[in-house]
Amino acid sequence: MIRHLSLASFCFLLSATLCAQSNPAAEGPGFSVIVGAGFSTFNPDYGCGNSSPFTCWNHQLIGISPYVAANRMVFQRLYLEGEARFLHWHGPANGLTESSYLGGPSFHLLHYRKRLFFSARFLLGGAQITIPNDSVGSGNYFALAPGAVFDYRMTKRLSARAEYEYQIWPSFKGIPTVTTTGSGGLTPNGFTFGVSYTIFPW
Repeated sequence: MIRHLSLASFCFLLSATLCAQSNPAAEGPGFSVIVGAGFSTFNPDYGCGNSSPFTCWNHQLIGISPYVAANRMVFQRLYLEGEARFLHWHGPANGLTESSYLGGPSFHLLHYRKRLFFSARFLLGGAQITIPNDSVGSGNYFALAPGAVFDYRMTKRLSARAEYEYQIWPSFKGIPTVTTTGSGGLTPNGFTFGVSYTIFPW
């Protein structure tokens, strides 16, 4: 149920954003719509010794992460972002997958010559984990996700992106021998590298 609601929320954000682009003159100058996708590598925080993004390299979950963002000139540094993340490959066990559907604000903190941008963001939504041969822990969860993003503008419309995201699933309960306590939540986290395209220039 949570997964369906989260997916519906993500789709609503995406459709609302894309509909807004059909009449840019009404939005005023500075309105931007950005779409992109990336390759993600995450420590799933399940079946690994700890949750550091720099450990468990042989068992990292990998996947794809499409996203969409929009801003308004009245909030020049503030963006709204929606993302989906599908971590369905590799991992510490055959068949272990994690997915998430998140949305929220992203704020430009710093920039260098209007080419390199550093942003902080805080997303929330729904997440899902599938644990092979185990019904304990598999299911849908509410997730919080603070993160940091670097965008490098290569052309007027095309940018490269690198981001770090730390997801918090506070209600996750798993097996004590697999997670630290068996009841302390789950914290998948890792990096995404990708490209984005600005439909309306900054």
